[in-house]
Parts: sequence; C-alpha cells; structure tokens
Amino acid sequence: MIRNIVFFLTFTLISAKFKFDNYTLYKILPENANDIQVLRNIQENDRRYDFWTNPAPILDFVNVMSSPEHKNDLEVILNDNGIKFTVSMSNVQEAINKENLGTYTSRNLRSMRWDSYYTLDQINNWLDDLVARYSDVATIIVGGETYEGRQIRGVKISHGSGKRAIFIESGIHAREWITIATTNYIIDRLLRSNNEDIKAIAREFDWYIFPVTNPDGYVWSHDEFRMWRKNRRPIRSEFGVDLNRNWNSNWFLHGSSMDPSTDIYAGNGPFSEVETRTLSEYIRSLSGQIDLYLSMHSFSQLLLLPFGNSTQGYANYNDAMNIGRRAMGALSVRYGTQYVTGNIAEAIYLATGGSIDWVKEALNIPLVYCYEFRDKGQYGFLLPADQIIPNSEEVLDSLVDLIFQAKRFGYMNSANSANNVKMSTLNLLSVLAIILYTY
Repeated sequence: MIRNIVFFLTFTLISAKFKFDNYTLYKILPENANDIQVLRNIQENDRRYDFWTNPAPILDFVNVMSSPEHKNDLEVILNDNGIKFTVSMSNVQEAINKENLGTYTSRNLRSMRWDSYYTLDQINNWLDDLVARYSDVATIIVGGETYEGRQIRGVKISHGSGKRAIFIESGIHAREWITIATTNYIIDRLLRSNNEDIKAIAREFDWYIFPVTNPDGYVWSHDEFRMWRKNRRPIRSEFGVDLNRNWNSNWFLHGSSMDPSTDIYAGNGPFSEVETRTLSEYIRSLSGQIDLYLSMHSFSQLLLLPFGNSTQGYANYNDAMNIGRRAMGALSVRYGTQYVTGNIAEAIYLATGGSIDWVKEALNIPLVYCYEFRDKGQYGFLLPADQIIPNSEEVLDSLVDLIFQAKRFGYMNSANSANNVKMSTLNLLSVLAIILYTY
C-alpha cells in the first residue's frame, strides 16, 4: 500500500472513508526484460505507487495506481525508459462511487441479488437465512477467528455422510470483492440450482465454503479504505499482515516483505496471524477428506497451481495442468473469457507463504488450485457489479468441468477414495486370476 496513505490513516483520526479523488490507474505494457526490471525497481524502491499486479514476463500488463501528486513522476520514468502505457482510470474514486452496494433484508432470500456487492454483516445474515431454509443439507461452520474477534464463518453443504470433500476459501485479500460475490453465488447455486450437472456435484461431495476469510480487512475495505488488502493487526505504527504470505510453506522465501507498511508484509513468522493459524487448524482437521481445494482471488484471469518457489513441476503437476487447462476451456465457452494455467512461479512470479502451497505440501491434497478472476487490467480490483453474474457463471462452468476432468484422470471418482483403490485392486486381481485360469 502506498506509504503516505497508510501513514495518514494510522496517525489521523478520520470520520469518513479515504477518497481516491483523481488517483490514476495505469495499464503499463512491458515488452522486454528491461521494461520488467525497471518496473520491479519502482515497485521495490518507490512506495509512492500501488502495484495492483506484479511485473512478470508472462503477463502482458502491469496495473499501477498513483496519487495525483506523483503521477507525473511515474510518467516521466516510463517515458524516459520507452515503456508504453495507457490510463485505465483517470479518477479511481469515480469507479468506487459507481460500485453497486446492495441491501440484504433478513429472512428474505430474494433480496440477495447478483448485481451488487454486500457488507460482511449482510453476507452473514444471508448465510444464516440460507442455512435455515436448507437446514436438511446446509449448516453454518466456523473455520477460525480474527484479530478483532470476528468469526471466519462458512457453510457446509452435505447430502449424506461418508463423502469426499471440496474446500473453497475466498476473500483473504480484502479488496478483492468479486471473489466473495462469486463464492456466494456458488453457494447459492449448489443449494438452489435446477441444473442437473450442478445438482449432481452438490450431492456427490461435502462442500466446505468460506466466502470471507479476512473479515476484519473486508469490513475496513467497506468502511474506511476501499483498496485495503491485509488483516488489521497493528504492527508498531502500521497495520496489517498479508494473510496470503503468512502460511507455513517456504515462508518469506519469495514475493514478500518484512516492512509492515507494504501490502506484502509476511508477518513476524509463519502462522503469526490468528486468521491463518486457526483456519489452517480447521483445514488440517479435514485433510483426510479433501479431494479438491480452491482459493479464489482476483485479478488477471489465471488458474494457478502450487508451488510459488520454483517453476519446476512438483507432485502431480502434469495431471493438475491437464485437468486445469481443460476446465479453463469450459470456462471460455460462455463468454469467451481466456485464462492462462500454470504454477504460481511460472504463470506470474515467485511468491511463497500462500494457502495453496501449504495445503499441497503439508496435507498432500490431490488437486489444489487458485483462481485469479476477471479482468485483464481495465478495472482490476474494482470490477463493476454488472460483471458479477458473468464472472460467476463462467467460474461455475469451469468448476463443474474441473470435477469431470478430474474423474477422467482418476481423481475424485468415489465417495470413498480408499475403498475405491481397494476395489480397483481387487478387480484387477480378479481379471488376472481369470486370465491365468484360462491359460
């Protein structure tokens, strides 16, 4: 986060939201390694600018937000180095003002609309009402707690015991509102859809879904500072840890900082934050059941695999890539949206300490992915609410196909994978016995 903004918020008593009047969002178009290095130098050494995406060879754009006081300096650097750029937003506050904020009315499920964003309290009220309506298959679950004492609340959807599990978490970065809206849409469709494919996957698995895994930060992004990313724990004169750099997998190896004024501050140790510590304990309690783990983020239109410390394909990389690429093909059918699939390091940049690396390394969950939703730099974190439905529909299309493709590759094929393996072995032995007996 831009240092002078954080300083202002830390030391000044304010009664209104921070305004991004005349802040500019740039879409910078690096063409070679030198351009990328120039941008990396700015990112690492000049805290006046907020990098919404990181400079990386595979990405054809970098989004950077500047205050009106410093935009000319940025443009001079870019022009002096021959780096092309366009202006995506000339006034970021105008885009914030146009965000459609809905009002959910308790005990009225129809008042939850998919063309609006909602506050934490409204989401929790909706979840309570949804579970009350579908109490035969849905229950409220608590996956952890926050520094400010809130619960990390989610929903379990189960049509019977003994099923394998799918785990979805979103909203760990507070400003990524589209991830929370889309995850809520998935919950709604799993419970209310008449589509036979969606009904089938809803019944076949136990679903553990947490729309807002950084509640404190999400509240702050609504009430005070729209572009907030981290949690809200005070660290000396600063606030917040990047919760997706705080997991105990190659912690602080790549893509993070020990400066608490930055957006990628990793904390003072792995699982230093109550949010990641308690949520990881909850996930570990389910580790023997989970076949598929999904972490929802925005933006850049990517499907990421573990790991972020190397471009080498670890574990079942080849299967996961093939499954993921096919699912992204299904995602593209409805609206033509194109995603790139790859592990974190090869698809964007070296970055460690994230949730998907930990669940893959520590718990050996078979299939683990991170979505980076729309768009490609026009709106970034401020995706208009009229894109909630298209984004959610195409993501759900891909999720249905992801499960289908996983089965084709030998994953997620049974309500009890261990029994499935045993039966497959017995069947193979039976066939061999018949062949030997015949000959």
